[in-house]
Amino acid sequence: AARRLPELEEAAARAGDSGLAVRCDVADRDSCDAAVGATVSAFGGLDTLLFATGMSPLAMLEEASAEEWRRVLETNLIGASNITAAALAQLKEHEGRALYLSSYAVRQPLPGLGLYRVSKVALDALIECWRMEHPDLDFTRVVVGNTASTGFADRWDPERLRATLSVWVERNLFPSPTMMSLGDLARSLVGILAAPSYIDDVA
Repeated sequence: AARRLPELEEAAARAGDSGLAVRCDVADRDSCDAAVGATVSAFGGLDTLLFATGMSPLAMLEEASAEEWRRVLETNLIGASNITAAALAQLKEHEGRALYLSSYAVRQPLPGLGLYRVSKVALDALIECWRMEHPDLDFTRVVVGNTASTGFADRWDPERLRATLSVWVERNLFPSPTMMSLGDLARSLVGILAAPSYIDDVA
């Protein structure tokens, strides 16, 4: 489930008969409800939720617009709560598990990625609040480092990128030099989901 249906349909086709493509904008609660409904209709239930959504403009705090702040928080934070609320009844019925992708950015702040970091710090707090309100369910935080081929930076403004990189170089600040592949990340997530016991946090 995601906003871009053509890419989803390609992924579903690769999965064969077990694949289902559902358009969903997590910032829209009605869209989340519809996505869960379509999933339940197709498979007879839902026992796993994986929130892998994450976006951010590249912007220093003093130049970030209110619209950029809204978009980041609506997607990375409110979106996580929207889809969790939509899936909650199914997760309870099937003793399910919810996973949320956090980020190493929570531990390593970088100029220009403040909006993203704030949203992920808030996501960590949100996960704790869902745990408190529903102790009978599994809510797992997965801290993810740099991952290749996600499209995260595809829409960054080139001028902002050049200016931000110059700040990083000047201050000797760099993201982690290692890159994880999407395949490695996917296999790790499947392993977490298959674990027989509840996992609070994993990096």
